[in-house]
Amino acid sequence: MHKIKVNIKKSYLSEAENILFETVPNNWMLSLNRKTKQLFLEGIFENEEEANDALLDFQKRFSQKIDDFVVTEIDDDWKESYKYHFTKWNYKGYSFVPEWDRNSLDSNAKNNKIYIDPGMAFGTGTHETTRLCIEILIDIYTETSDTKNSFLDVGCGSGILSILAYFLGFKKIQGIDNDDDAIKSSKDNSALNFHESIITFTNRNISTFYGDYFDCVVANIQSDILINNAHNLIRLLNRKGNLVLSGILNYEVEDVAKVFDKLFATKNLINNKVITAKGDWCSIKYQML
Repeated sequence: MHKIKVNIKKSYLSEAENILFETVPNNWMLSLNRKTKQLFLEGIFENEEEANDALLDFQKRFSQKIDDFVVTEIDDDWKESYKYHFTKWNYKGYSFVPEWDRNSLDSNAKNNKIYIDPGMAFGTGTHETTRLCIEILIDIYTETSDTKNSFLDVGCGSGILSILAYFLGFKKIQGIDNDDDAIKSSKDNSALNFHESIITFTNRNISTFYGDYFDCVVANIQSDILINNAHNLIRLLNRKGNLVLSGILNYEVEDVAKVFDKLFATKNLINNKVITAKGDWCSIKYQML
């Protein structure tokens, strides 16, 4: 396996995003450090030839010459390495269990068990960003009588939050992501927990939803993407719904909150805002009143 990492000027972020959107499916992802303003295009490929071909194809579509990049060889076992870092954990009556540890569990334990094998996708529940979402959702929907008809998981990753939504009692659940590996992983994890397909997972952009409103919208994605999609995230929320934002580094949270606060105020939508921190990461919960 080979990894290629390309240094791109932040001013070309929109152009790079448009190229990736137009060429899906692809092996690329963009990562932006909002503190250092450093933007990277990164991809994992089967071999060096495939990596170079992919970079050449991107260069043909990109307006600037690419000359600052590194190609490195990585261990073929990297796909399996996450298993060494994912162990069972619990929160208020819910257990999040690696699929490969299923048979070692006490069958008499009363906890709701959610089985996960994230594979290529993000989301075992152990990372601070995902765990923040999990704890907020469990706290809201086990301690209040908030409506639980519809749920939208934006950037569903492994599907763990959508699967949790079913255990919490939601009736209509949709998970979306722009990564085909994430959609496959989400469907596979759903099958580990349910005998039938009761959650809809699709490769879809949030801007394509029209006339759909949700009692809960969760978005565990990068801060810049949250900001760019703030209008759509609020637009899809029912009047008495809950919006949960995560994937926010602690030095970014004020920037994200400022954008959402302004939009809520413009729409005269009254809410209770709670910011929660865990490690270097933060979440923001907007509970509509």
